[in-house]
Amino acid sequence: MRKYPIGKWTIRGLAVVVLVSAAVYGVPKALYYLSHEYTDDAFVEGTIVPVSSEVRGKVSEVFVENNQVVKEGEQLLEIEAEDYVGDVREKQETLAEAEAEDLRLQANMEVKTKELLQAKADATAMEASEKLSLKEKDRYANLRSKALVSQSQYEHIESRWIVDKARLDAARAAVSRIEAEQQSLKAQEKTQLSRINRAKVALHLAELNMRRTVVTAPISGRIAKKNVDRGKYVQPGQTLLAVVDEKDVWIVANFKETQLKGIRKDQPVDIRVDAYPGVLFKGRVDSIQPGTGAIFSLLPPENATGNFIKVVQRVAVKILLNEAPDPDHPLWPGLSVTPYVDTRR
Repeated sequence: MRKYPIGKWTIRGLAVVVLVSAAVYGVPKALYYLSHEYTDDAFVEGTIVPVSSEVRGKVSEVFVENNQVVKEGEQLLEIEAEDYVGDVREKQETLAEAEAEDLRLQANMEVKTKELLQAKADATAMEASEKLSLKEKDRYANLRSKALVSQSQYEHIESRWIVDKARLDAARAAVSRIEAEQQSLKAQEKTQLSRINRAKVALHLAELNMRRTVVTAPISGRIAKKNVDRGKYVQPGQTLLAVVDEKDVWIVANFKETQLKGIRKDQPVDIRVDAYPGVLFKGRVDSIQPGTGAIFSLLPPENATGNFIKVVQRVAVKILLNEAPDPDHPLWPGLSVTPYVDTRR
């Protein structure tokens, strides 16, 4: 068999093809990576609202299942409300009794007001009669000193004055007594108003607790992590499920601190999601967290003591999507992504 040696022009041709291919495909890639900062430490974040029970009781009905789409205000579940209905009725009766007592005090105050007016009128009349009797007594005392009237006549006039004075004192005492009773009634009314306000607050709380036996969706979204079933006894603050808002999502990318030099607000970002190979999402830099992730951890580093080993820190960068995600490619919180920030702009 005859062998044909590979000529130098063939080798040169292959080299040219390789170089052209590298130029066509490699150079743009290289330029792209040189002008973009990227990280694979990035995830989809979103609004997740835990739904908790605000009252204790046994769950009577559950109207949703995991992954179900719900609208804001839609009923999710019910807690038995018999105890809370009874509490509302009790508080209503307490309020009604307090208001009835207040009406009785107001009626008594009106009676005392009329009695006070009558007592003051009587005191005014007694005061006029006493002044007249006093003048008559003084006049008879002058006449007696001149022996123009007898002692018995003077004593008769004097006794009349004494009676009028006693009646005047009694009328004034009646006025003082009624005024004191009015002050007492005013104090009772003030105390009763306080009781009525407390009863109203108690009734409002009872009605609020009764309404809280019906749990509704705080936002529109999809049900996740459902942990409640009919017949289960729940406590206040116990998380029952979560509602995920699929439309309110963003990206949190944890860039190394050495990558932050060229990253600025509003720079364009190419986003690739591990769940959707070949699909490119567009976004922009929204903000940079004012601190590293470590400093906001439960146990932040304390480098002033002991040995120190320098570790490159990461800083969270928030990235917003330019458009709402395609329904065929939904972005759910927790999905891994790789953002490429264009630092040329």
